[in-house]
Amino acid sequence: MYKVARNTCIAILILVLVLMYGGSAITKISFSRPVDIYQDTLTDASRLKRGLAIQTELPILLECFGTETSTQTNTYDNSTLIGDVTYYYIMPIAAGEELYYVALETSPKSDNYDMLKELSHGTMTLTDAEPVPITGGLLTLDDELYKYMKQWFEEAGLYEDEADIEKYVLPLKFSEENYTANKIVFFVELTIAVALLAAIILLSIKGKKAAANAQKADSADQNAPV
Repeated sequence: MYKVARNTCIAILILVLVLMYGGSAITKISFSRPVDIYQDTLTDASRLKRGLAIQTELPILLECFGTETSTQTNTYDNSTLIGDVTYYYIMPIAAGEELYYVALETSPKSDNYDMLKELSHGTMTLTDAEPVPITGGLLTLDDELYKYMKQWFEEAGLYEDEADIEKYVLPLKFSEENYTANKIVFFVELTIAVALLAAIILLSIKGKKAAANAQKADSADQNAPV
């Protein structure tokens, strides 16, 4: 009984740790001091990497270069169900005297979605658009999406040399994040992990005691006079 319960706790603990590891970059973003990339000048591109927390008012946004649609298979008739659509825009970030580009990830579920669309339209048509407040951080951009992003720059002709595209177009995406909610999720996961670890230790101790008591009982039965 103790062994089954302990093994169950170990399996759940592994799952929790996997979830915590998978969200490690988001956790780092949520606990880091956010940078206002348009007020706090980045001296160079070395800080533009996975895990950088950003909180700023976005003044410009280039057009959408790609979309990603989630799908689900209907187990009843094996048909494909179309889910949420995620849009990827091009977001410029100045570092030193040079301009770099990352993707900006958004969807109709975001409170900023309509404002970001308007900002992108205003940027591309050179018309006025209100800056959009954004909070989140940089994560790794999917390889396929990164390819589409570089392709956009090739077709736009903003750079003559492919090496410049590799230098200035970064394989990163800005993801909108709720710092407070992410912190709560992290502490809940941490609490569960600690509780499971304590349960595993306790069940191991009780299991050993139960095994020892059973062995003593067997020895006593064997040594009892007939």
